[in-house]
Amino acid sequence: MRTVDRWLRRSLVATVVLAASAFLPQRPSQAMPIFAQRYQLRCAACHTVLPELNAFGNAFRDHGFRLPPAAPVHGNTGVALRYNNEYEADPVPGMRRFTPTASLLSEQNIGAIGAYLHYNVGAGGAPGAPYLGYLVTYNEHTHSLYRLGLYELPLTQSPGQRLDDIAEYGYLGTTVGQNDLALNAPRLGFEAQRDVGQTRIATSIAFGEFKGAAYGGAPVFDNVSTRAARPEIELFAHGPLLRNVDFNAEIIDGERAIRLPSRSPFDDPYARLGFGFETSFLKKRLDLEAQQWLGRDNDADGAGNAVDSSGGYARLKYFVTPHFYTAARYDTAANPFPTRGFVFYAGALVTGHARLEIEERLNALHGSSQFGGEFIVGFPWPLGY
Repeated sequence: MRTVDRWLRRSLVATVVLAASAFLPQRPSQAMPIFAQRYQLRCAACHTVLPELNAFGNAFRDHGFRLPPAAPVHGNTGVALRYNNEYEADPVPGMRRFTPTASLLSEQNIGAIGAYLHYNVGAGGAPGAPYLGYLVTYNEHTHSLYRLGLYELPLTQSPGQRLDDIAEYGYLGTTVGQNDLALNAPRLGFEAQRDVGQTRIATSIAFGEFKGAAYGGAPVFDNVSTRAARPEIELFAHGPLLRNVDFNAEIIDGERAIRLPSRSPFDDPYARLGFGFETSFLKKRLDLEAQQWLGRDNDADGAGNAVDSSGGYARLKYFVTPHFYTAARYDTAANPFPTRGFVFYAGALVTGHARLEIEERLNALHGSSQFGGEFIVGFPWPLGY
């Protein structure tokens, strides 16, 4: 019965993928409304399948959401609304089959400084809250970017800007013991980024972080309190290693102050080290990407025991068209309890501002599977001026 059920689900995946490809736009569709009106951009300029960014889209973001001064400006959309609806065929206890969420996105320029806001309006009983909110500026002479506020770490994959599926990548959401700070949590602090030739170097100093889900979710109160005991320092590097192969490396060092019920507070000095590569074939239609993380928490349980953690992913992704991809990924994480899984998914633009995502997740340790999907649509509200 389980084999038949999996066969039916995979047949459904193939059917939806083919149907989505049939409705793909035959000409470039418009980009996210915040910037579409401002620069008269289209989807092909910045996105593969929104919200995932292509190389130009990442460069646009890394220049503070600005094009060169000579680029004409045609107006500005004040706010864009992003609506998500996630579907799970077999929801875990406590979750619904359909989970609608929404967020507001806005970016405004004040001279040379841009102000960016990603505000989730709350879902599943959670209050609305800013997920990202920072000031950003780019120095053309030194090729340097600066962010101040609540921002994502410049990871190879990020939940808000470059995530191409529903399931979290490998180690991104991993926490260790009572240390609840994961890589995918936006940091509150200051980030500086500079291009040196083809190599990008970034550093960040964080004094706090965003707590909660990117698009809301019912809060869980467990009487555990954590905060930064000292600023977290992050270093990132990304650049060419061999022909057509880019290498990335990351190191994070920090310390958490942890307070548990009926116990003396304690501090957990921790470190995270990551490294990986990415390359492409077949005229950049086939991408291969892999990353590995290693972690050490010196006192994550309050008993003075050091805990090692690790994890990562390997992903093979094929662009059937510039706006339709299929992918297979292997995820691993251990904190120190291991998880292993495969994710098979496909995403496509089905209208100018809408993405359809379907995926199947296989637990490599238990043999169980989950099938789900997501529909994302973005549109301006109110209209631009």
